Amino acid sequence: MSDKSSTAKRKKNWLSIFLRSAVSTGILSFLFFKVDWTKITSVVERSNPIDIVLGIFFGGCQVFFSAVRWKILLQTQEIFIPMFKAFELTLIGQFFNAFLLGSTGGDIVRIYYIVKLYPEKKTAGSLSVIYDRVIGLVGLILIGQLLALNFFKLFEAHPITRHAVWLFFSISLFILFLFGLILFFPNIFSFDKRKKKTISLFSKQNLNNLIDAISRYRHGKKENFMALCYSVISHGSTLIMAYCATRSLHLDIPFLFLASILAIVSVLISIPVTISGLGVREGLIVVFFQLLGIKAEPALSFSLLVFAMSVFWSLVGGIVYLRYKKP
Repeated sequence: MSDKSSTAKRKKNWLSIFLRSAVSTGILSFLFFKVDWTKITSVVERSNPIDIVLGIFFGGCQVFFSAVRWKILLQTQEIFIPMFKAFELTLIGQFFNAFLLGSTGGDIVRIYYIVKLYPEKKTAGSLSVIYDRVIGLVGLILIGQLLALNFFKLFEAHPITRHAVWLFFSISLFILFLFGLILFFPNIFSFDKRKKKTISLFSKQNLNNLIDAISRYRHGKKENFMALCYSVISHGSTLIMAYCATRSLHLDIPFLFLASILAIVSVLISIPVTISGLGVREGLIVVFFQLLGIKAEPALSFSLLVFAMSVFWSLVGGIVYLRYKKP
């Protein structure tokens, strides 16, 4: 019976990957056939390499500040890891996020390594990675909501951007609600013998460890604030990287408008309908840029350039992974 269920699960996973790949391929194919590639080539040829190098530098800052954030969250669980080790594992996570057909691949790898390093803190270490992802998303949501309200009237000028913004607000409020529920009402995870059948996947000890780990985050107000600050700084580095890409391509886009667009798009592509957001990200950026009168070719060039800057650090993470001494 277990073999049949595992086979069915594998088939379901492969079907999900196939469908998401098909959606990504469909959207990208539509964009690629719609744009004039000679114009994209012309835009790229006129790009400023100094701004590209500067953008790559800020992309590295984003990885570093993400590692600092995770280190703070690990310390809250009394897991003291050297900064260099946290940076190494974050880079490896970047590599698997980019090349493991999904944005959670790197999180799974980080969980694997932190559990190997601290097997006695398995639950706390695993939760630190998940909570790090949540804190990062919350920081992005706060930036996006603040800026989206500022440009709300402009976003309503186009039906696609209007629906995208409303979907962003809906997802953001739902995530913030769940975040508050888990953080401030941990008793919903309390162990009850009468509920044993519904939580048969967890032992009583594991549940107690989970409740204790959540409680540490609930009471760690200073750590939460610091992690959220580093989350904002990390996303700010990404936004500066993207702004360097606009300068390199000679696109006249205000920084705050660009930041609002990228925050909205980043939250929306977290919905697993394509592979790592490919296709949806490019399509949305093209439509949002049209609000400023920017044509599809420069918008697509910008999206691909930002993606290439991110992939650079993913490749660095791949080198780190090959040289990493596994515990």
